[in-house]
Amino acid sequence: MQQEDELRNSKPRDYLMAEVLPTMIPAINQMLRVAKDTERRKRFNPLDFLAEYLYRNNPRHSDRQSIKLQDIPFVIEEWKINPRCPLPLSATLSEQEAAVIIQAYIRSYTVRCRPEVQQFREWQRGFHKETAAARTIQTFWRKRLATKRTDPPNT
Repeated sequence: MQQEDELRNSKPRDYLMAEVLPTMIPAINQMLRVAKDTERRKRFNPLDFLAEYLYRNNPRHSDRQSIKLQDIPFVIEEWKINPRCPLPLSATLSEQEAAVIIQAYIRSYTVRCRPEVQQFREWQRGFHKETAAARTIQTFWRKRLATKRTDPPNT
């Protein structure tokens, strides 16, 4: 208790040296290591990392070792008020996954540009219109015949 009163009445520099920096310096070092090891295309949010690290490693609370950022009480409250946008695909895909998607798109585009494929797609559009029209006509006549069967005979 006396030590806390001394810290409160001390200079800001002394307070930082005694209370904040012993926890903050290892947190920043760990953050730099993780950021360096994180894949280049993945989004690394240093503020999220520091919030989680400092919450987990608070010297006054030893029971927080396995908690994730999204489970921290003040984070839950903040995200209720200001929800996060979902991460873009560029931040969640690996380089190889992104390359596969881009290659698939380019391949399908180049195939669709070929004249025989365009001709086939045009035929498909016409075929779908014809079959849709045939289905509409069949549905109409089924309903029409069903109502005639249920109508009472005229006498």
